[in-house]
Amino acid sequence: MLIRVKNVLIVTALLGSLSFAAADSLGLSGTYNKGFYKADGESVDFDSSFGVGLSYTYDLDAVSAVRAELELLPNLYGSDKLGFGGEFTYLRSVMTSGAADVYLGGGLGLTTVGDSGTSDGVTYTARLTAVNPTLLAGVRFAAAPGFSAFAELAGGPSFLRATVSRGSQSVSDSVNGAFLKPRLGFTYTLR
Repeated sequence: MLIRVKNVLIVTALLGSLSFAAADSLGLSGTYNKGFYKADGESVDFDSSFGVGLSYTYDLDAVSAVRAELELLPNLYGSDKLGFGGEFTYLRSVMTSGAADVYLGGGLGLTTVGDSGTSDGVTYTARLTAVNPTLLAGVRFAAAPGFSAFAELAGGPSFLRATVSRGSQSVSDSVNGAFLKPRLGFTYTLR
């Protein structure tokens, strides 16, 4: 037992020292989300939605970083419900000129929205969930010491699954498509 505790403390100390060796930043962004889907050769039209995201970026080295983001999406897919999203992305700087930094990235995102209730004594639930492999291009500008502003355009394929349950019956269907997601925001460098 003592050896396990000692190993956990050593691993924690090593990870902590690695974390303090690199720059970390917190970001706040606004997004516009639009999906384009087809089912049985017909376009499936969903309303676009705006979102607000909070992100944490960890610099791996001078030109690459990883970013994790959580997002709130009111009226996701025209549902009049609050949706949630998340994205994990690898970012790589490809050109730096003065105060501007151009970067490319790729990752994986997920959005989901659901509803539930009771009608005529029977409980129902409905959920829309999209998995979005993401490619993006962006530019970041140093705005003030520790602060940066950025603009990005992300997009890629999207795999949307709808599930509806009523009582003991459940039906689900999937459609494929694409999505576009412009993003504007700012970051604050913690260290």
